Amino acid sequence: MEFGTFSILAISSDSKMMGVAVASGSTSVGDRVPHAKPGIGVIATQAFTNVNYGTRGLELLTKGMAPKDVLKKLLDEDLGRELRQVAIMDFKRRKAVFTGASVPEWHGEIVKEEYVVLGNLLAEKNVVSSIAEEFERVEGDLAFKMAKALEAGSESGGDKRGERSAALILVNQETVKMKVKVDEHETPISELIHRLETLEKR
Repeated sequence: MEFGTFSILAISSDSKMMGVAVASGSTSVGDRVPHAKPGIGVIATQAFTNVNYGTRGLELLTKGMAPKDVLKKLLDEDLGRELRQVAIMDFKRRKAVFTGASVPEWHGEIVKEEYVVLGNLLAEKNVVSSIAEEFERVEGDLAFKMAKALEAGSESGGDKRGERSAALILVNQETVKMKVKVDEHETPISELIHRLETLEKR
């Protein structure tokens, strides 16, 4: 269960790289919420998390289905859909987002050309807008931009309970370029950024 989660799905300006980054007051969020497949796309499945939206969602995208059709199919098959918050984005920049009626407040989503931001059980309603604004403002590679966007979300209130875990996955057309998970940490987003910076120096 990932009540109290905020995430960003994004694509690089040249469309060669995609990523998904997430932070939560739950533990080990990286094991359940973020899903990515090289050359296909990225998915975040949160709120009362159903991992099937990630694993099966990527399978359906791989078969050529558009994100909106993938999401519709998964929702139609899910009796608990009103508890879900899901975002799907592919390398063609097609997107599909759903927030169920029973997802805890405050929840919200922002959908733009190069990214999607979504969150639930947030301390403030400006958390999602803070994530979006920071992603657009900050310079750097895609992974760094997403991580800094999460940091801005946390600084504007974040999860009502505070954050305990964070994760980021980055893929290109051929391979998983990066997969970072931070579990059971007092400042998981800061640790995520630190690990990204360490990887950059290698």
